Amino acid sequence: MQQASTHPIVQRAQDVAQLKARTYAEIARDPNATKEAALIVALVAIATGIGSAGDGSNGIIGGIIAGLLGWVIFAAVTYFVSTNITGGPTTTASVETLMRTLGYARVPGLLAIFGFIWLLGDIVTAVAGIWVLVTSIYAIRTTLNMNWIRAIATGLIAAIIAGLVTLILEVILNIDIPIAF
Repeated sequence: MQQASTHPIVQRAQDVAQLKARTYAEIARDPNATKEAALIVALVAIATGIGSAGDGSNGIIGGIIAGLLGWVIFAAVTYFVSTNITGGPTTTASVETLMRTLGYARVPGLLAIFGFIWLLGDIVTAVAGIWVLVTSIYAIRTTLNMNWIRAIATGLIAAIIAGLVTLILEVILNIDIPIAF
C-alpha cells in the first residue's frame, strides 16, 4: 500500500510545530519559503477571524492585512534588536530570513479557529498563543544562531518594541494589528 505524500508546506508546518531545527534552517535558506510563510500568516489571520467571530474584529480581509503587517513589523524589529542589542559574534540573518521562520512559527495559531467555542475556545487559544511564543523563540534562536538566553531576550525586547510600534500604527490607522509573536 502506497503512503500518501504530504505537501511540502504542510510537512514544514508540522516540523516547525514539533520544533525540528533542521526544518527551521531549511526554511531560513529557502527564498521561496517567504511566500509560504505569508500564506501561513494569512491562514492564521483567517482562523483568528473565524475564532473571534462576534468579538467585533476587523473582519477577514482586515485581519489578513493586519496579520501580515504585524508579521513584517515583528520580523523587522527582531532583526534590529538582534543586530544592534542582543546579537553576538555568531548572529547572522536578514529581515527576509526572519520573516520566513517567524511566519512559519505562527502555525500553531491556526488553533485560534476554535476560539468561538465557549470556554474550550479560550483554553485552546491560550495554548496556541503559548505554542506560538515557543516556536517564535525557537525560530529566533535557530535563524540567528543564538543561545537560548539571547534568543529569549531578543524575542522579549522585540515584542515590546513591536508592541509600541504597533500601538502607534493602530492609533494612526484606526485598526487592530496583531503582533506576529
